[in-house]
Amino acid sequence: MCDTLVATGSVTKSGNVIFAKNSDREPNEPQVLIRIPRKRYDMNSRPTLRTTYLEIEQAEETNEVVISKPSQMWGCEMGFNEYSVAIGNEAVFTKEKHGKDALTGMDMVRLALERTKTAKEAVDYIIFLLGRYGQGGNCGYAKKMRYHNSFIAADRKEAYVLETAGEYWVKKKISGFYAISNGLTIENDFDSCHPSLIKDSVAKKMCKGKEDFNFRKLYSDPLYTKFSGSKSRMSAAIEILGEHSGEISVSAMVKILQNHQKDPDKTFYKGSMSNICMHAGSVISSQTTASVVGELKEQSEYWYTASSLPCVSVFKPFVFNSDFKLFSEDEQEKGIEFWSKREEIFRMMLTGQTDPSEYKNSRDETQRLINEIYVKKDISAVSKEEAGGILRECAKTDNAFVDKMLKKGRSCSPQKIKGGIIFKRYWSAANAAFKAEL
Repeated sequence: MCDTLVATGSVTKSGNVIFAKNSDREPNEPQVLIRIPRKRYDMNSRPTLRTTYLEIEQAEETNEVVISKPSQMWGCEMGFNEYSVAIGNEAVFTKEKHGKDALTGMDMVRLALERTKTAKEAVDYIIFLLGRYGQGGNCGYAKKMRYHNSFIAADRKEAYVLETAGEYWVKKKISGFYAISNGLTIENDFDSCHPSLIKDSVAKKMCKGKEDFNFRKLYSDPLYTKFSGSKSRMSAAIEILGEHSGEISVSAMVKILQNHQKDPDKTFYKGSMSNICMHAGSVISSQTTASVVGELKEQSEYWYTASSLPCVSVFKPFVFNSDFKLFSEDEQEKGIEFWSKREEIFRMMLTGQTDPSEYKNSRDETQRLINEIYVKKDISAVSKEEAGGILRECAKTDNAFVDKMLKKGRSCSPQKIKGGIIFKRYWSAANAAFKAEL
């Protein structure tokens, strides 16, 4: 489960496009943020590329990208490239049958980031990939999960939403703000669609013709879509974006990603699929395992957590015009360790080793310090080395905070998990599995 949001320049405070996403996955699944440099390939040797399930043709040149990826997948939940293209995908549940193992939605996100330079090129390339290779494959971690995909792609000037059901697709250019969760949103207001979509829908007796065609109503699986909690999350996101229209900023987007509209006072002791900041806690459950926000401009700026639960995470800055490395593809184990250290702190909140209120006060102070470090200089006007130095100082501040919290929490004895019986059983099992993987 996930939430992806975008606001175009007409409704943002700065006049720049702002993109944001929460990636909701199984709570024990690490998500790694990696930076991949631009690469060139010798096409005379006919290079190929192994994605999650398929081997496909490699491109002659790939863009520099930063991607947030589940540790066991080739593709990514979200990411951005050197040309300020940002993309996020969502699982959607439709009446179309799941195909054989093919490209996952996450594969398509990464391929589009690596191979395109604008948002329009990105969605058109995903459409090409869908037609050539199809979509399919297990995208779960400990549990099997198959689904179709929707996407938001944005760049400095514009943004698009693309929704799919099996081989079918509809595309729309976004005006103002938009949000997608885990349900189809486009009805008959699309700009373009699969060339056979309406004809095939008529043939399947799903509609009588174009006059009563509605992609969302015709192709949504109502049961799975309902249990995903997407209606509550998307409605909340749209409502908050509307309240801030004309003043939407990076900080406003961060607050949306941190939002708990259902039982906010019981966040840590009651899971809910209906909150934008999703906390696990039941048999059917996911949790936000990573978050990003990007302001897309001449020198785009990004803020990432590389940790679960934006409500307790520190958002760290990144710019491409820097020598700040993040993690490379060869350093995935280090990226998992980075994520797991922060995850351990959250688990300590559940077991009473860390007080959530006390932790949040320290987190807020750390975030304030990082923000101050970041704005001391105009990062767009300094050298790559200077920019890298600023980002490293921000990262050092975050690491010091994490180490302090871990040391304090580990010195305390675990207590019984609070909450209802299902919540306690869920997290007792999840914590045992998490400790076994450390």
